[in-house]
Amino acid sequence: MKTSPPTAAELAILRILWRDGPATVKQVHEAVYAGTDTGYTSALKILQNMLAKGLVSRATDARQHVYKAAVSERPTLNRLVRGWMDSAFSGSSLALAMQALDARPIDQQELAELKAVIKRLEAGSD
Repeated sequence: MKTSPPTAAELAILRILWRDGPATVKQVHEAVYAGTDTGYTSALKILQNMLAKGLVSRATDARQHVYKAAVSERPTLNRLVRGWMDSAFSGSSLALAMQALDARPIDQQELAELKAVIKRLEAGSD
């Protein structure tokens, strides 16, 4: 990815676009900022900044602009995680994972999924 990494606000918008597909500013505003003091124009400005950064693309549909994620979810999230690993955990995947598990409790379903991932990793490393 050649763009700069998304900010927290940009990531919230990208999550909506990845999940729901292309959306207007109004749709993004309602999905991300419903029930908050953040206005429509703030959502518009963030989307304009994201367009300039190459995080989204824009098409004109009748009289409104429709925004679409221009970056894929997995590579974008991997890039963010690698940045955190490098800056906060000296590049250690284990340290990052242990901190994540310490920071927020994991439920039984997530624990089962984590165990399945570990088994897949162990099977692939033999």
